[in-house]
Amino acid sequence: YGAVTTGRVLQDDSRVKAGVAIAAPIENPMIPGVSVATLTRPLLYLVATEDNSITEVGNFLLRQNYDNHPAPAWKVEVTDAGHWSFSEICGLVEMFEPGCGQATRQTNPFDEVTYIDNVLARTIARDYVLAFFQHTLLGRLDAEVFLSGPSPFPDVEVSHHP
Repeated sequence: YGAVTTGRVLQDDSRVKAGVAIAAPIENPMIPGVSVATLTRPLLYLVATEDNSITEVGNFLLRQNYDNHPAPAWKVEVTDAGHWSFSEICGLVEMFEPGCGQATRQTNPFDEVTYIDNVLARTIARDYVLAFFQHTLLGRLDAEVFLSGPSPFPDVEVSHHP
């Protein structure tokens, strides 16, 4: 429930200057209490396109959160990533399997997906989250260039709205 917690903290605590939602929507009907419309600080949304934990419904909500975010926001979509692809616990136990190995595609349930390499997924998440905070908190121009330029990673699409 990290994304909802991020949204709640951004909504309720003015000391927090920016946040990141990783592979889950901040505002969603399953866990009420956060309204994206109230989030006035920058946010990075990290989307796992083949997330079989939150499914296509969760990714729809996540993309909708990004579209409705009233402050500067970035969306990083990682093709063939699953829910746990961005973590070191991917595959540690059965509960953490979504995003490891192979599964049924969320974007095409008649097809199989081999998830992105876990080390590569963590590298993508690390580099974008770091650049986001360097830009939004420290005003670093090199981080802004990284966030707004073409992705150095294959199958990663970055969007931004002011």
